[in-house]
Amino acid sequence: MSVEFNFFSKEYTLLLKGQMTHRAALGTDPRGNLTRIDNALAQMPQRLKAVKDQLDNLYQQQAAAKAEVGKPFPQEQELRDKSARLAELDVLLNMDGRGRPAPEAVLAKSNRPSVLEGLKRPVPPRSPDKKPKHHGQEVR
Repeated sequence: MSVEFNFFSKEYTLLLKGQMTHRAALGTDPRGNLTRIDNALAQMPQRLKAVKDQLDNLYQQQAAAKAEVGKPFPQEQELRDKSARLAELDVLLNMDGRGRPAPEAVLAKSNRPSVLEGLKRPVPPRSPDKKPKHHGQEVR
């Protein structure tokens, strides 16, 4: 048994601790405090029953969840078909190369163009219409 004081509400609370904690608000009247303690003690069997019922409910939910995990997914084939179609559409939409390629569209290492070959190619000539940018000036 212990007593705590709440500074915000300015009241004392009696704590009855065992396997569970039971609370009873205390007042200024000693007889009223004894009545409150008796009421807290009388409510213990009801609270114990409510907690046991809640525990039984949780066990039933756990058993139902385990049964659901074991069941096959009814739309599994439909999911596979639609995922494959989505991958095809993603490849078609990313044909211009701007988007991120789908995992199926990644080329094998032997089929990829060589980066070194790209660097060895001659640089195309610049068109005279374009002016080179100067890094120190602001462009408007």
